[in-house]
Amino acid sequence: MPDMIPERTVVVKPGQSFLGKTGENLIIVTPSPRCVVDSHSHIENGACAPLPLLWDKLPLQSHIERKWIDRLAKVVKSSTGHLQVKSTTEIGNCAVAAIDETFGLKSIIGQSDLYKDSDLFTFLVIQMMDMEYAGLMGYSGQTFYHEDESPWYYYERQSGREPENKGKKILLPGENQKTFSKWESQLNETIGAMKLNPLRLIGMYHYDPRRWNFGMTAAFDRKKLTGPWNHPFNEIATKTNQGLFVGFKVYPSLGYKPLDERLPYLHDRLKDGDCLYARCEREEIPILSHCSPGGMTTHELPFYMEFNSLKPTFSAQSQIPVSSVFPADATNQAKNDDTPGKAAAWFYENHVHPRAWRKVLQLFPKLKLCLAHFGGELFPLGTSSEWVKEIIDLTREYPNVYTDFSCWDLGKSKDTFATLLADEQNKHLKDKVLFGTDWYMTLVALGGKSYRKFVEEFWSFFNEIPDGNNLWTRFTFLNPFEFYGFNDEVRTNNLHQALKDSLKNATAENAKCDKNYKQFCRMQNEFKKQREKLPKQEGV
Repeated sequence: MPDMIPERTVVVKPGQSFLGKTGENLIIVTPSPRCVVDSHSHIENGACAPLPLLWDKLPLQSHIERKWIDRLAKVVKSSTGHLQVKSTTEIGNCAVAAIDETFGLKSIIGQSDLYKDSDLFTFLVIQMMDMEYAGLMGYSGQTFYHEDESPWYYYERQSGREPENKGKKILLPGENQKTFSKWESQLNETIGAMKLNPLRLIGMYHYDPRRWNFGMTAAFDRKKLTGPWNHPFNEIATKTNQGLFVGFKVYPSLGYKPLDERLPYLHDRLKDGDCLYARCEREEIPILSHCSPGGMTTHELPFYMEFNSLKPTFSAQSQIPVSSVFPADATNQAKNDDTPGKAAAWFYENHVHPRAWRKVLQLFPKLKLCLAHFGGELFPLGTSSEWVKEIIDLTREYPNVYTDFSCWDLGKSKDTFATLLADEQNKHLKDKVLFGTDWYMTLVALGGKSYRKFVEEFWSFFNEIPDGNNLWTRFTFLNPFEFYGFNDEVRTNNLHQALKDSLKNATAENAKCDKNYKQFCRMQNEFKKQREKLPKQEGV
């Protein structure tokens, strides 16, 4: 008998080829598609933040030049310091490298039973930050910095009742177009990062309503990048529009309310025949909002209560530490204390607290909204925290309200998280939580914690709790696809076509875009299979 030709197993991913021998017995294996979405990451460089907002975070609120802040950061927080001075485009490349390392073939997760024989596709959703209007002057359309003189300057407000220029004029030597990264620069560099990494970096366009506080008949100011409230919709990929972005990022902590009487184009249909929330609800455009008592805030936080209700002036000139405002989520204690803490508590309650979003949802109940951070540093308190309880209630009551666990200190939160997920009353959370890292903010807020370490801690956590494998799949794949509309073939094709148009003269990136889009389509098919395997919870 002739010698038997041994069989050989070959794993071939879609689009790959291999060389075989004549007469060889082959077993061709096509790996199962798998997908991981980081729903909340950042790539904007440190120069996007105005100096006074950074000074609020420094000991003694020292008024030091940006170059010294950058040098100090490299010493005190080395990983952050060396990263945040790169361009936004360069940081975008670093983000893709980080996710590739974390889920690569040699990683702990890549070698796991879930992923080792899979065709794994990973990408990040980038949350932009427009901070040029971060203060009370933003309501009048005034940007943070005044550039009509050299050096640039701003006013250190003394009262919420008086005009900005009644405050102390603070010169900003060393701050200029090269040291401060304006919104236009961040926008262009973010688009540059997305073009270099097509469909691996997908952007959320930052919408500051003070920049766009004009009716639809107003002209777009190309120089200042301001104009009608509906102009940014040109950038969003929908079922009827090609765009490079998939939704809007908002950040009320920078100094406006989710339902703000001074910003009618957010919520008032009668003002212009339409409004931001109505159109987002109608076109299923997702909005992600910062929603925790941490993170960046306007430096004028102590003056907002006086500005809105003409309360007595408080002596505070800097941001009130969160720990003094919410020592145990005790908002009532702060409210009843006639101190600067009362002004800070008022600000968080009316601008940042999830209750402020309930007013929006009562008017726009089908709005796609993610209240990011799931209470942040208050999450370990569980439902005894008003923040956490309200987010859980909103995700239960409204069909398109989600949350994420980005920038969590898991060591403090995992027991509470496991308990909440195991509670039958919270079964809806299985379909309402998104996996997000908030990288590279994790390097700042969590003691330099790397992308890989952050993700692997959560991976270990889900491997330890009941039904953890399925929860991981929901949070990293199914829920992000539904919230962002990645399961919508028409919408994602419009995103792909916008990228293709922007890459007409970039042959390599254009080919990469097509390759990644084919992967994306495979993930959409896998989504349908996994959705049948892991159906939504009853009533969600």
